[in-house]
Amino acid sequence: MAADAVNGTVIDHRQGPCSSPDVGRVFEGEPRPATPQPVPLGTIADEPVCELSIVKLTSGPDVGKRTLLSSSGLPGESTLATGDAITLATNTDGDTTTYTLLDMERSQAIWLWIAVAVILIVAIGALRGLLGLVGLVLTGLVVFGFLIPALLRGTDPTAVAMAAGAAILFPVLFLVHGVNWKSASALAGTLAAMALAAVLGNVAVDTSQLRGLGNEDNLLIHLYLPEVSVPGLLMAGFIIGALGVLNDVTIAQSSTVHELFLASPESSARSTFAAALRVGRDHIASMVYTLVLAYLGTALPLAMLLSVSDRPLMQALSSDVVATELIRSAIGAISLVLAVPITTFIAAHTVRARKPQLAAKI
Repeated sequence: MAADAVNGTVIDHRQGPCSSPDVGRVFEGEPRPATPQPVPLGTIADEPVCELSIVKLTSGPDVGKRTLLSSSGLPGESTLATGDAITLATNTDGDTTTYTLLDMERSQAIWLWIAVAVILIVAIGALRGLLGLVGLVLTGLVVFGFLIPALLRGTDPTAVAMAAGAAILFPVLFLVHGVNWKSASALAGTLAAMALAAVLGNVAVDTSQLRGLGNEDNLLIHLYLPEVSVPGLLMAGFIIGALGVLNDVTIAQSSTVHELFLASPESSARSTFAAALRVGRDHIASMVYTLVLAYLGTALPLAMLLSVSDRPLMQALSSDVVATELIRSAIGAISLVLAVPITTFIAAHTVRARKPQLAAKI
């Protein structure tokens, strides 16, 4: 038995008996009517009514032909309408081919919104926005060209994530923010905080005995890719997920130290560090809840289920899937908090090696 996917368009939608012999099969013209079902004497036939959609296949070996999809209208089933573009799963068993609904076909909408985002980023961000998009492309190349293949080969996830993070940071930081002292000090602070996140994440996963199997995707990886360590995959996710916010706060701290130095070149490294750290505390206050809210946004359905659950609160929080999100947020917050003094210290003690006239050009 083989399975593939093709595209199709709903050309007619109606209600009718669920037992049409053409449900899932290929035909031309109109589907055959439902076959009457025999009923015991003395009873009344009660044929269930379904939502029937005639779909014209727009790709695959049966392009131009039709198939019939049936839906009982139960909660969770997709509701189709005439004109909907959909993706169908192709099931071939011998000489028989049948089709079932796989998902909605969203490629046009996806490309539309990507185009809108790119246009706005370039229009408002100008050159910086364009460089940011180039950095995003480089990030994608590292993730899909190095990180994921290495994880699939069973390479140590923590080491791979650290290497991928460094491979992303080196070109992207200097590309977006320029080859200068600010980028270099931010890079040093980010790498140091990322290393601490890796160490703390490993300790957190070990002490909490996280397995990651409460998540359906992780469970599928455990079943079909046994060479991949799911707890290690969690660790890699912790590290990569923290990179974006770490990069943001370290650049901000480097810029703060730079401006303080330009305003008062005679200040000591200690006083510059203290002044920049006061600004960094504001960054911490805003970025920590931003980070936690970002994680909460992805876990919102889970939070809703917990709110209506009869399980004791601590028992629910201790479950694998909830504990994973809590520890992910904690590791991200700890990394962010530590990145501020680390980057500020590095910047405050290296900016003094530069002459004010040269630093002003950065």
